[in-house]
Amino acid sequence: MRFSATALLLGLFLLLSPIQAIFADEAYTVDFHHVLLGAPQPGKTFLHRPSVTSKASLLYTLSDRSVLGAVNPRDGSVLWRQQLRAGNGFLKPAFREDSIITAINGTVQAWDAAEGRLVWDWTTAEDIKALEVSQSDAGSHGVYILTQTTENEAIIRKFGHIPSGLSISAHGLYYLSSSRSTLLQGSRITITSLEPSNGTVSNSVTLDTDWDVPNADQTFSLTSTSFSSVIIWSDRTRDTLRINILGTSEILTTKLSNEKDKCIEALRIYTSSTNEDIIDVLVHCKSATSHWAEIYQIDVTSKAVGKAYRLPDVDVPAAFSMTVHGGQTYLIRTTKNDVTLFSSTSDQHLAQWPLLPKAHGRLISGYDITSAVSEVVARGNSSFAVRSAIFLSSGDWRMIHNGEESWYRPESLSGVVAAAWASVDEQQSLADELAAESHSSIGVAYLHRMKRHVRDAKRFPQWIQGLPDRIVHSLFGTEHSLENPGSPKDSFGFHRIIIAATDSGRLFALDVGSSGKVLWSIQASVVKPGQPWAVESIEVTSNVALVRVAGGRTIRVSLTGGTMLDEQLSATEKDLKTTIAVPDVSGSAVTVNIKVDGTVAFSQGRHSTLETVIVTKDDKMVVRGWVLGLPEPLLAWTFVPQPNERIANIAARPSHDPVASIGKALGDRNVLYKFLSPNLLVIGTVNAATSSASFYVLDSASGRVQHTITHPAVDVTKPINCIVSENWFAYAVFSDLAEGVGLDAVTSSANMRGYQIVVSELFESSIIDDRGPLETTSNSSSLRPRALDTDIHDNGPYVISQTYLVPGAISFLTVTSTLQGITPRSILCVVPSLNSVFAIPRAIADPRRPTGRDATSVEVEEGLFRHDATLDFDPKWALNHMREIQGVQKVITSPSLLESTSLVFAFGCLDMFGTRVAPIGGFDTLGKGFNKIQLIGTVVVLAVGTGILAPL
Repeated sequence: MRFSATALLLGLFLLLSPIQAIFADEAYTVDFHHVLLGAPQPGKTFLHRPSVTSKASLLYTLSDRSVLGAVNPRDGSVLWRQQLRAGNGFLKPAFREDSIITAINGTVQAWDAAEGRLVWDWTTAEDIKALEVSQSDAGSHGVYILTQTTENEAIIRKFGHIPSGLSISAHGLYYLSSSRSTLLQGSRITITSLEPSNGTVSNSVTLDTDWDVPNADQTFSLTSTSFSSVIIWSDRTRDTLRINILGTSEILTTKLSNEKDKCIEALRIYTSSTNEDIIDVLVHCKSATSHWAEIYQIDVTSKAVGKAYRLPDVDVPAAFSMTVHGGQTYLIRTTKNDVTLFSSTSDQHLAQWPLLPKAHGRLISGYDITSAVSEVVARGNSSFAVRSAIFLSSGDWRMIHNGEESWYRPESLSGVVAAAWASVDEQQSLADELAAESHSSIGVAYLHRMKRHVRDAKRFPQWIQGLPDRIVHSLFGTEHSLENPGSPKDSFGFHRIIIAATDSGRLFALDVGSSGKVLWSIQASVVKPGQPWAVESIEVTSNVALVRVAGGRTIRVSLTGGTMLDEQLSATEKDLKTTIAVPDVSGSAVTVNIKVDGTVAFSQGRHSTLETVIVTKDDKMVVRGWVLGLPEPLLAWTFVPQPNERIANIAARPSHDPVASIGKALGDRNVLYKFLSPNLLVIGTVNAATSSASFYVLDSASGRVQHTITHPAVDVTKPINCIVSENWFAYAVFSDLAEGVGLDAVTSSANMRGYQIVVSELFESSIIDDRGPLETTSNSSSLRPRALDTDIHDNGPYVISQTYLVPGAISFLTVTSTLQGITPRSILCVVPSLNSVFAIPRAIADPRRPTGRDATSVEVEEGLFRHDATLDFDPKWALNHMREIQGVQKVITSPSLLESTSLVFAFGCLDMFGTRVAPIGGFDTLGKGFNKIQLIGTVVVLAVGTGILAPL
C-alpha cells in the first residue's frame, strides 16, 4: 500500500503552521483597555458601604489625577469613575447615607455611592481648605466646608487668621486657624467652637504652643470621630506627642520612643474610637533602618493619655491601618513578608498570614509599601478575615485577602507622555551575533559561537515543553503570548510591543497582541513633585529603546527585560532642547543637538556627509529648515508667521507612509495624478485679532509654500489639529460663520457653524491624464522647484477641499498605516466629549464628493456620492465600541504584516487603549467558518484514499 508523500507533507505543514484570523466583530477580543484612576492618595482612599442595606464595602479613592472612582474589592474592577477638576481636593463618606462628598477647586459635590451619579453640587469662587461631614443617628448628615474668605454665608466664616482645618463631632463644630507669632518663632493655633445650625461662635481657645506648633515637615493630625475631635502633633524633634481635645484648653503630652540609634525621621498618626470615652491612637514611626508602631489611648473624660504598647520593629517597609468591627478596634500591619492582625488592647497578634504576592510578569521589582486601608470581619473568637488594599510607592494597588493577593491595579501606568512601537527581532539578534563573529579573530569567533550554541541548548527543553501549546495554537488559532516558551512565530505582526514613558518617570512595555499585557515596568528617572518627566521621543532599533529627554539626556533600555543599558546625562552645551540621531552615508548615526532658539549643531565634533534636511521650531514661533553637511549645518530656509499669527500645530508625513499608486483612477478610466512629495509639511497658525486660522503646505526641503488656506471665524481658544499623508491633508477647528459668509477656498457650503474637519487633496493638475508643468522634464528637485525650461511655469499643486461638520471637538488627528499603502487610509480622531476614538473612512471624507447635486454614473462607479455638510459619527466607526476611554490625548499607529490591518494605540494622562483596524475589511484573512481540523482531516483522508486506490 503506497501513500502520497506530497499529501502527507502538506498535512504536516498545515498542522504545525499557525493560522489565525481577525474580524470586524471581534470587539473586546483583539483590543484591550486599561481602565486607570491614577495613584491613590493617603487619607482620600477608604472602604465604605454604598448603602445602609449593603453588606459589602466598596473601595473609594480620589487619585492624584483628580479622578474619583469606586473599585470592586473582589476583583479590582472599576465600577464607576468621574473626572474632576484638577486641584487639591477632599473626599469624605456620608455615613448612613448613599453618597460620598468631594470638595475641590471651589466645588462641593455629592455622588451616588453605588452608581457614581451626581446628586447635587454647590460652587463658590473661594478656595476650599477643609471638608467635614456630620453624622446623625437619625439618618441625616450635614456638609461643612472651610473657605479662605468670609463671603460664603452658607457654611462658615473666616475669623482673621489663616484657615487650617475643620472638625465636627457630637459635641459641636470646630474651626481651626493659625497666625504667626510676632515675638516668638512658630505659630499660634486658635480653636473656635461653632453652633452647627447657625454658625454662631460659642467658644474660642488659643493654644499656648508658640514653640511647638507643627510646620510643613512635622506631623499634624486633625481627627474627628463620632464622639470627640482631637488635634495631635509632634514637636520639632519628634520626641513628644502633643494632644488637645477640641473644646478644651489643655494640651496632653506623652513621650515617643525616639532613640539615638533609631531616630524617627517621619511619622504618621491614625485614630479610631468605639465609645465616647476612649480614642485609640496609632503612631507609625519610620527610621532609616526600621518601622514600628506605638499605640496610645486617650481618655476623653479624665483628659489623660497613656501608652498601651509598642509593636515590634520590622526592618522592611511597612504600612499600618486601623478599622472597627463589632465594637472592637483592630490594627493591621502589612509588610512585603506578612500581614499581621492586632487588637488595640494587646501586642499579641490575633492572626498572621505569610504574604506571597503574584509576580505579574516582570511588572515591578521590590515591594515598597507606602500606605493601606483595611477591613476586618471576626468569625468567632479566633478566626478572622482581613482584606487590605495596599498602595506602593510606584502608585500601584494590591488587594490582599488573608495574605493572598486577590488583584493588582497598575496605576503607575497612567500619565503616558510618549510611546513608540517595537518588536523583538530574534532574526536581527542572530544577524548581529553573526556579524560580531565575522569581525573577530578565529579564536574569539569560535568561543562566541560555542557560547551561543550552549545558550541555545539551554532553551531547548523550554522549546520542547512549549511544543504542545504550539500545536494547540496552530489547530485552534488561539492567541499566544510572547513570554510563553516555544510560542509560535508572530506571523501576522499582531504581537507588537509598545514602549511608553509616563510623566512620573516610569518606562514600561505592553504586548498589544496579548490584551495589552504588561511585560515589564521600571523606574527610569526620579522626578520631583510638580515637575513631570519631559520625554521628547522614544526610538527603537536593534531590540534597544532609546529615550530622549529634554535637555539632551538619553536612556537606553533593553526590550526583552527592561534592563537599563546605559544613561547619558545632559550635555554641557547651554540652551540645549533635545538631540536627534541622523544616519550618515556610512550607516552610522550622527547626533545633532537642537537648541531652544531653533539652531542646530553637530555633537562632539562629528559631522554628517549626508545632506539631510531637518526642521526646527523655536520659542519665538519661527520654523527653520537646516541642511546637514560639511562642515556645519546650513540654514536653508525660514518660515515666519504673518503679523499677529502664532503657530498652533505642525504636521509632517508619517515616517512610514507608502504610496501604492501615483494617480487616482476615475470612473471613466482616466487618471488624476497625485501631487506626491516626501517633504510635505503643514503648518497651522491662528490669528486672535481676526479670529482666523491659516494652514500652510510647505516643501520642507526648499521651504517653498505650495498652498495656503485661511479659515475665518475660528475660535482660537479651542483645539486646532492637522495631519498630512500621501497627497492630502486635513485639519480640525471650531468655526462660527455668520449667515452669508462662505469659505470660497475651502467649501461651497455657507453658514457652517460648529466643529469642523476640512480635508484637502493635492493633484499635479486639474486636467485629467496630465502630469502638470513638469510632465516633459527628465528630472526635478525640491531645492529647484521650477524646471530649467523658462517656458514652463510651476504654479504649485491643484487642490480640492471640502468641509464637514462633526458632532464634537477633535483634540488629535492621525491616520492608519498599512504595510504597502494599498489599503485606503482612515482618519483617526480623538473626541474627548464622547470619550472615544473614531476612524473616519477616507471615502466618506473625500473632497471630490459632488456638492449640491447627486453623483453621476461615472462618479458612482468611482465610489463618490452626494456631499453632506454634516458628518455624523457612525457608531461603527468608534474603535472603543461601548468602552469609555478617558484622558486619551494621542494616538499612534503601526502596520501589521497583513496589508488589510493597522495597529492602533491610544494613550494620554489616564487610560490606554489598543486595537486593530481594517479600513476596508480583512480581505487577506480567513473567515470564522474556516475549520483547520476539517481541512487537515480532508487532506489525510485523501492521502489514505489515494494510497489505497493507487494500485487499482
